[in-house]
Amino acid sequence: MAKYTVPENVGKVRVAVALGGKYAVWNGKQGKHEFRILVRTKKQAEEVAKMINEKAHAGAVEVWE
Repeated sequence: MAKYTVPENVGKVRVAVALGGKYAVWNGKQGKHEFRILVRTKKQAEEVAKMINEKAHAGAVEVWE
């Protein structure tokens, strides 16, 4: 299980298709303020995005494989 720290000012995240057919939970920014979590399935990406957007996390998100 990987544990990702979620910054306070991440904003709204969305699900995007990344390279290799993977899915990413992404805040739409590039460079210094980019936040992205790569996952294998769309279902898992939607669950993580919902958790982050509803602020139902304690500053960190655990992603399982």
